[in-house]
Amino acid sequence: MSTRRLLLYAVLLLTAGCGRDGLPPSFVIPGPAGPSPVPTAAPFVWDTRDELAVWASNNVTSGAIVLDGEGSDAVLRVERTDQKWVLRGPDLSPMPTGVRGVRVRCRFLPDPSLPPTASRSILVSVTFDTPTTSPGYANGQTSIWVNLQATTEFTDAPFASRQLTPPIDVRYAYLHGTSSNRGMLEIDRIEFVR
Repeated sequence: MSTRRLLLYAVLLLTAGCGRDGLPPSFVIPGPAGPSPVPTAAPFVWDTRDELAVWASNNVTSGAIVLDGEGSDAVLRVERTDQKWVLRGPDLSPMPTGVRGVRVRCRFLPDPSLPPTASRSILVSVTFDTPTTSPGYANGQTSIWVNLQATTEFTDAPFASRQLTPPIDVRYAYLHGTSSNRGMLEIDRIEFVR
């Protein structure tokens, strides 16, 4: 056996036990908190300006986000879908249990200056923070997604409930997307499906 290999084995043996005793337990640094929820007319349904404002006005939401309109006619507008954006929902107390999906009433309007061959869809994700880590979910978070097609009418985007197996309990959720497709996304309503 060569001297280099012996030296390598010796170093590995010496360092293998270093620092094993006396290390503090690991911990997770929580992310920024969302605002306290405002009471919603229906449980876990955000449909009015005041309810949607909770998603738009907090220290986690980012991107070209505008809240426009009054009452139940209000919409959250992502003005640049070709740039990274995040809408952070409120910290939920009590937590909704048995969540199987999300229904988002929205429309995607591609930029009119796009060439005819450009894609007319965007991928939008909803990520949930759960109190427990389930198999297949990293650090207590799981995502579901939908590919939104261009439309001038508001439609319910069915984030697939089959993606949340088993149903989950939710501490908070956020919608997000990054796309190279220029356009505007308007969200009229967000609803947890149980």
